Amino acid sequence: MKVTALGIAVAVLGVVVFSAPSEAATASGSSLTTSPIADNLVVTPGTSTTTTLQVMYNNLQATQIETKVELFSAYGTSGEAAITAPSGNPAGNWVTISPSSFTAQPAVWTPVKMTISLPASASLGYYYAVLFEPQLPFATPSANTNVIKGSNAVLVLVDTHSANEKRQLQVTNFSVSQHLYEYLPASFSVTVRNSGNIYMPPQGSIYISQNSSFSSVIATLGVNKGAGNVLPNSSRSFQSEWSNGFPVFTPKTVDGQPVSSKGKPVEQLQWNFTQLNRFRFGKYYAKLTLVYNDGTRDIPITGVVSFWVIPWKLLIGIPLTLVILAFILIRTGMWLGQRNLKRKMQASAARGQH
Repeated sequence: MKVTALGIAVAVLGVVVFSAPSEAATASGSSLTTSPIADNLVVTPGTSTTTTLQVMYNNLQATQIETKVELFSAYGTSGEAAITAPSGNPAGNWVTISPSSFTAQPAVWTPVKMTISLPASASLGYYYAVLFEPQLPFATPSANTNVIKGSNAVLVLVDTHSANEKRQLQVTNFSVSQHLYEYLPASFSVTVRNSGNIYMPPQGSIYISQNSSFSSVIATLGVNKGAGNVLPNSSRSFQSEWSNGFPVFTPKTVDGQPVSSKGKPVEQLQWNFTQLNRFRFGKYYAKLTLVYNDGTRDIPITGVVSFWVIPWKLLIGIPLTLVILAFILIRTGMWLGQRNLKRKMQASAARGQH
């Protein structure tokens, strides 16, 4: 199934990762930190709302910051946003930024006011990207992008709560990355499509059990813990992982840095014998329960997948080790028996000579 959520993040080369609001974010290659990462606002048509954004410059010298208001839409299924210029869209004229240009001092938060004034005719949702652009030599537009490299973007999602809003989500995929695992972790993917006309944040849980009736639940995993939004007519995929096992594969690190090979993270098997009771073996079931509100009530969406955990190397290794050990013991016993028999025969022959 497939999903798309939104919330916000950093804007680099025309694509921004957007999630649920959090405290602050620094763009890759940027010297700016912005807060919040994203903002979800409810604005009634015909009224105005003001929210405060904050910017911190992380270099040693003060610099001039220019602001720009653009629009964004969903990009792919990983929670990214594509930022574009308003290009005649009247929604771009409904926003004012104050100050629109300012001098940012090093390591000092600068508050910036964003005022959204909606006309009475406004309806559904509006999706703004407020760009903060340091006026440095490297901060020049790229040939094939609408975003300036080195800038930060705060994504602001506006909901008018209009009467014609349609809130509807569909789970288009719920799957496990493998049907057979040697050891945990087991990875799950949930893809949600927003077939309505307003952004929504689906949330839910995945329950793990060894029986299909789920009368006994071993573990509960969160889905979309960050409350990321899914934009209308888009999909977003959410990932969850069950790693509560013994032994368990964990990312390998050297001096605190992850180790990779051929572009993939290297894993190592971790044996924590204090968690011996978490040894996993057999068939498991995973049940998804996702919930969203359609404006009047909570709507649940469910799905079930199954998978196996079989530590086959261990299962082969133990009997093989026992067979080898038994073979060694038998051979040793035979050798000792033959040696003792030989000694007795030699002693008997020696007595016969006397």
